[in-house]
Amino acid sequence: MSHKDAESRITDLETKMAHMDTMINDLSDMIKSQWDRIDILERRNRLMSDDVKRMGDFMRTSSEDDVPPPHY
Repeated sequence: MSHKDAESRITDLETKMAHMDTMINDLSDMIKSQWDRIDILERRNRLMSDDVKRMGDFMRTSSEDDVPPPHY
């Protein structure tokens, strides 16, 4: 293998490595963004579940609970 061939192969490898580096960084950013979104959705889901539970508890109260106290 000549010096020129070796140099050309090294240049090709460096170019491929640079592209792979960019791709890895892009994928890493995408994964970070997706995890952030998942965290937000999990928080919203938890809040909505709590709201539904509170509404269910509210709907289960008897009408006797809505009667004003005797001193009114």
